[in-house]
Amino acid sequence: MITGVVMIIVAFAIVYSIIPPTAGVGENFFPSPENMFDSVTENQRIEPGTSFTFSHTTGTSQVPLMWGLHILDYQQDDQVSVTVSNIFGDKFGSFDEGDPIFIKSFMIPKVDTYSFDVENKGKNQITVTMMFTENPEKSKALTDPNSTFHKSIVPLAIAGLLVIVGIIVLIAGIILSIVDWKKRKNQSRYI
Repeated sequence: MITGVVMIIVAFAIVYSIIPPTAGVGENFFPSPENMFDSVTENQRIEPGTSFTFSHTTGTSQVPLMWGLHILDYQQDDQVSVTVSNIFGDKFGSFDEGDPIFIKSFMIPKVDTYSFDVENKGKNQITVTMMFTENPEKSKALTDPNSTFHKSIVPLAIAGLLVIVGIIVLIAGIILSIVDWKKRKNQSRYI
């Protein structure tokens, strides 16, 4: 039981240590999705029924290109359509999304400039940013020990694991203590 309680206390200490001291109640202290990508575009406003084309030139081939779109001022009925193509008109997919953040990837066949045509299909003006990472497994955002990912997400994952294991150990300790108490109580009758 003591081990379980200690694990839970350590988990809360880890979480407390990564929460910024200025974070208030209900304030979001998680890193923005832009921190998980190597390249982020400027914010772009898109009026309803219009589109804007973002482009990204790759430096390598035969590696995945992870890309994402973040609607910064998301409202419930916002809807976008993203069409991915290259300068030769080859299509790499078309995606209709209604979420504030979505992330996709595809294999880069060759070094090229890829266009991401974002059309606002909702009724409200939106502000979006596009994010790109070539070869995400070797991304600076995920491999740099000083990145936001390593400073906040990894400790939160460890703390979550400690809480889960701590609760399981605590429950097991309580059950074993009850069984042991009953066993000692039954043995004392026969002495």
